[in-house]
Amino acid sequence: MTESTKGINKAVLDKVEKRAYELIDKYHGCSQCSLLAIQEVCGMRDDMMAKASIGLAGGVGSMRSACGALTGAALALGMKYGRDVSTLKGPAEKAIEIEFAALEPVGKLAKWFEREFGSIVCRDIRKAFMGTELSREIPWQKKWLGELGMHEHCSKIVARTARRAAAMLENPNLSILDKV
Repeated sequence: MTESTKGINKAVLDKVEKRAYELIDKYHGCSQCSLLAIQEVCGMRDDMMAKASIGLAGGVGSMRSACGALTGAALALGMKYGRDVSTLKGPAEKAIEIEFAALEPVGKLAKWFEREFGSIVCRDIRKAFMGTELSREIPWQKKWLGELGMHEHCSKIVARTARRAAAMLENPNLSILDKV
């Protein structure tokens, strides 16, 4: 265990990872499942935030852009490190300072994600895994998605990303090389 992973409760991370996998496997909606698993296990439950996160699924509105596993996890980090709306009623310099401080752990999560999965873009991750892009809206392509194991692959990404974000709630300064 490196210095930057000391004090992180592995049992909590295991629970987050397991819960994220259960949610995504059963209900789909990568962004919501990533966020909700973290919220439930880490005592951050916010139904409105979880509800709003569904729009980020499938790479923002199912457009295959920024991966939902990452955006859901980023929302969890924002819940802890982000700026409160009341900050926008005070000095702009203070609000901007808090913004930049909140962007740092999310940026670190995104860089870890990119290194782990090759991209932060859903379409690129899917294409790298399957060798092509397939659509679940087209019946014969949906069948191929199943045959290639895309749902299982995405479920693992959601679970690992939720685990990493939960660790970053305890230590936002994890190294890109730290295993949690």
